[in-house]
Amino acid sequence: VGSPMDAEDNNDDDDEDDDTDVRLIPRCSPVPRKRGASIFDETAEYMRIHLALSAGKRVSFADTTGGDLVDVKEFVAFDSDEEEGSAKWEEEEAKYRKPEREPTYSVHPEFIAATGGALLQAVRTNKVEVEQMSPVEDEPLAFKVLIRVLNISFHKSVYIRTTMDHWVTYFDHPAEYVQGSNDGDTDQFSLKLSFSPPYLTHGSRIEFVVRYETSDGDYWANNSSMNYVITLLLKCLNDVINQVRSVAPCWMFHIGFTFQTWRLRASFICSLCFRAKIAQEITTMI
Repeated sequence: VGSPMDAEDNNDDDDEDDDTDVRLIPRCSPVPRKRGASIFDETAEYMRIHLALSAGKRVSFADTTGGDLVDVKEFVAFDSDEEEGSAKWEEEEAKYRKPEREPTYSVHPEFIAATGGALLQAVRTNKVEVEQMSPVEDEPLAFKVLIRVLNISFHKSVYIRTTMDHWVTYFDHPAEYVQGSNDGDTDQFSLKLSFSPPYLTHGSRIEFVVRYETSDGDYWANNSSMNYVITLLLKCLNDVINQVRSVAPCWMFHIGFTFQTWRLRASFICSLCFRAKIAQEITTMI
């Protein structure tokens, strides 16, 4: 049998159980989150940090502390190993480098000008004729043309019509009168012509004809309708030197060989003569 005190304690425990608040939380109920900072708050925070960092910066110059604003340093140039190596390489390369081919030019006429009586006869017949073509000293691309005309008019002019592209284009060049050339029946005119780019290759040609203008009419000289032709010959100076060097030993060898051959022949003939003489003496003795 329980005591009255035990019954009272049981009643107190029941009262405490009744006072407990029981909460039922749904299984999928959302949990509220903390709201993030707004753009305004982030900008304000950035500016605060930026101003705090900028306030700590200070700009100072060397002269404020007694120093120099300019610092001058001098460097002494010296030969590096790479420069010495490149210089040696160029020196070695120069030993085996082929020498530059220096071109030499010469002009060659493709016609034979008349001379003497044949020239005077041609001038009387055609009224104009090319008398001579000669190269110009110290101008390997140039040549001089001398023309003789029949003195049939006091007022006269001579032109040389030239072409370098087979008469696709042509030019008329006035010739100059040669002072003191009049011999009573004929006069002389002269003109200097020259090869020019792009016609500076081996075999380039200048074709020309001569026009003689007088008060009686115009007369032409065209090398019997074949035109006067001057050809440019191109040769390298090194080739000329090599040819001279190659020809000289052969020439000397030829002379030496010929001399040696004749000496052997002479010795052989002398030997035959000596033997014949000995044989004759022996025959006489017998």
